[in-house]
Amino acid sequence: MLIGAHVAARGGLHNAVDNALAIGAEVIQTHPTPAQMWRRLRLEESDRQLYLQKYAAARLRGHYLHAVYLINLASPKPELLRSSVASLIHYLEVAAALDAEAVVFHPGSHLGAGFESVLAQVGGAIREVIECSPPGRARLLVENSAGSGGCVGRSFEEVARVVETAGSERVGVCLDTQHAFASGYELRDPEGAARTLDEIGRLIGFERLGLVHANDSARALGSNADRHANLGEGEIGTAAFRLLLHDPRLRRVPWVLEVPGHERKGPDRQQVELLRRLAGLGPRRPAPAGGGGGSAPAAAGRVPGQGPGDGPEPA
Repeated sequence: MLIGAHVAARGGLHNAVDNALAIGAEVIQTHPTPAQMWRRLRLEESDRQLYLQKYAAARLRGHYLHAVYLINLASPKPELLRSSVASLIHYLEVAAALDAEAVVFHPGSHLGAGFESVLAQVGGAIREVIECSPPGRARLLVENSAGSGGCVGRSFEEVARVVETAGSERVGVCLDTQHAFASGYELRDPEGAARTLDEIGRLIGFERLGLVHANDSARALGSNADRHANLGEGEIGTAAFRLLLHDPRLRRVPWVLEVPGHERKGPDRQQVELLRRLAGLGPRRPAPAGGGGGSAPAAAGRVPGQGPGDGPEPA
């Protein structure tokens, strides 16, 4: 089982490797470009090679790119829709250049128009992204939402129908524990967790699951609020995470933390080690000498679920 975290890539993607090593992460998630801007990544070949060398030396086991929050594939505005599709195509191009596993994204908001009215548009936009992207193993992972503001993907049924409508094997799912809890899915007792996971299996299929975002919740069950908390400091609690981490259906995919951390700088070693203990794992074995460096992680920048501005723009 692989445990990781969202880490900062400020100053160059190679710095994400150092930040991962500093907190004991085995897999990483990054924002390669600012999360609230339509900026393309200018990846020079020398920078790409430096990243690849450090990544290999650090023995990291996976890299997931998180798309920008401006994306809204459900928008009635043609310009915003075009920008959203172009951004996802670009991110899949970056993923191919970095040999990354996937691009995680929020489909957007229907802005009150209703899920049914935007489903065909969202599915068609995802198909366009796949068709216009370089071939490769990198997938698009649809992340479930916390359910506020007309967000597409507020239920597993909606996520399943988006994936089905997209109609591509390169489209999968990212399960965010906090978003699921905020949308009303019980995780805190064996019966509730079993019902939730059974519903994922029935509607989506665990073969589509590519990643788990491990986040406690700062808000109550069914709140529809996207507010993450450190593990053990929120409404979900460590007992629930221990339960989920030992379910064989979830142990086959990487788990990535998106928590605020104890210094409010993003996931830290303390949270990574707690997640490993809950999974029944020991500390991560350090990489060989020369496999990266840095005595302390940089702040992870905007970590999903930490404050206003997270999630799709209502446009």
